[in-house]
This record gives sequence, C-alpha cells and structure tokens, in this order.
Amino acid sequence: MGRCCRGKFEADKVSMKNPHVLISIPTLNSSYFLEKCLKAIDTQTYKNISVNIVDGGSTDETISIAKKYGVTEMIICKDSLLAARVEGVKKAKSDYVLLLDSDQILKSSTIENLVKMVNKEDLAMVILEEDVYQPQTFIEKLFSADRKLIHEVKDFSPFTGVVLPRFYKTIVLKKAMSSIPTKVIKEVGGQDHAIIYYEAWQVSKKVGMLSNAVSHIEPRSYCVMWKKFYRWGKTSAGAHQTKYDTLLKRKERFRTGMFRQNMITASFASIILLILKGIPYKLGFYSARFSKTDEK
Repeated sequence: MGRCCRGKFEADKVSMKNPHVLISIPTLNSSYFLEKCLKAIDTQTYKNISVNIVDGGSTDETISIAKKYGVTEMIICKDSLLAARVEGVKKAKSDYVLLLDSDQILKSSTIENLVKMVNKEDLAMVILEEDVYQPQTFIEKLFSADRKLIHEVKDFSPFTGVVLPRFYKTIVLKKAMSSIPTKVIKEVGGQDHAIIYYEAWQVSKKVGMLSNAVSHIEPRSYCVMWKKFYRWGKTSAGAHQTKYDTLLKRKERFRTGMFRQNMITASFASIILLILKGIPYKLGFYSARFSKTDEK
C-alpha cells in the first residue's frame, strides 16, 4: 500500500552512506518522561543523530534534563504544538527528521532500521509501530489492545487510518509544512501529526511501517487521560472550518478492519477506548469553539 508517487515530485537524494537524522522533540513540563526518551536516543546503534528541543516555556526540570543529555539546540515556541513541530524542522539541515514526543521511548536499533528501510524501499516517510510502555492499569491495557488492532489492519490512508508517520525525508516534510496555513499552525495542537501527514501525502505516497520501533508512555488513569484528551480536543478546534475539517472528523470514527480473526478482544477494547477518549475530546473541542464564538 502507498507505493506510488504523486505528480512529478522527486525528493532530493539523501546521503546514502551515512545520512544525518534530526530528532525534534516538543516539550512543556516534560521532565517526568524526557529522561527515558533521551536515554533511549543516547543508546541508539545508529550514531549520526542530532536532537533539538522545542520548549513551550517549561517551569520544571525539562531544560536541565535536556542539557544533561547533551542537547544544545533548544528553541522556544509558546504557540501550538503544531507550531513547535514546524519550528523544530524549519532550520533542519539533516537528510531525515524524526518527529518524536517526549513520552516515547525508541528501541535501540530503531534509527538504524529506519535509515536502512527508507533507502532499501525508497520511502518518503515511515510509520513507527508502537507498543505501550509497561502496561499495567486498565487504561494502559486498553491503549495496548488498540495499538495491536491498528497495526494489524495497516490502513496507511491519512483519511481512514489512524497510524501516522513520524520519520520523514526532510525535503518532503518541509514541503508538506509549507502548505499548512499560518492560522492552523499557530492554533492547532492535538491533531498536529494528522495534518502533517495529510500534506505529506499530497507530496508523496511512498510510506511504510517499521515494526517494533517505539514504546509510548500512555496515561495510567482515566483522570490523566481525561485531561490529555480534553486539551487535545481544545487545541484541535483551530482546524475547524479549514481544509482539514472533514479529515479530522473521519479520525473520530471507529477503527477500520475491526472484528477480524484474532482481533475480537482488541476490537472491543478499541471501542471502549474511543468512547472514553471521545467524551473529553468533544468537551474540549466545543469549549474552544464556544469561547471563540463569544469573543466574536
């Protein structure tokens, strides 16, 4: 799936022998996760890596942890999460960019495998298959089951699927980001990856997925999850009545390919999770919508 290239676009050739990979990480009071994230980067088998931190004004130990692990490029961006993504990539001189979150932990050979994969298969971008980091609580196990379902289905479409690339050829990523309206960049947080992927898909449909690539630290309780997805919904309202409106509405549907063989339990877990996430998401979304209406 997703092997044909759109139009006449041809990405610049990267340095095949030892390409440079930039890992860009947005942060905001991320000290609880960041050390695990940076430690995993520090132990990668592939070494031609640089890291930048795009911070939203942290008041905890985030910056000191970044310095501890040798991060020297730190950018301040107090706009949206999408704006932080754009700022992190804007001055990139690397061959590839990995858009990582501070609560993600790379497997030790992930970067090495990504570089080999894009070169061998001539890909423009790669989805990282995720598992949940040490799932113990009911909420974490729901996330884990949902991950298994979406990775089994392998729906790479930005319109119907929910798996999203994080590893891009820099030329493709910059071209994609240049097509996002400034207003959306300044306002959108929760749906940042979906919007970036939509624009990257217009540039090239050469996408693949790397298995066993990253662990994600998910919310351990419903209270934490509520806060996360309320904020996600609130920061997604900036995409309302834009070209992304229909795209994001499709993301709220139940997963494609549910109830296939060996996926019955995961399918029920996915439905429960979508409902539990959907309530705070919708409340946050409409809260932001109504507050904007009141301002007018």
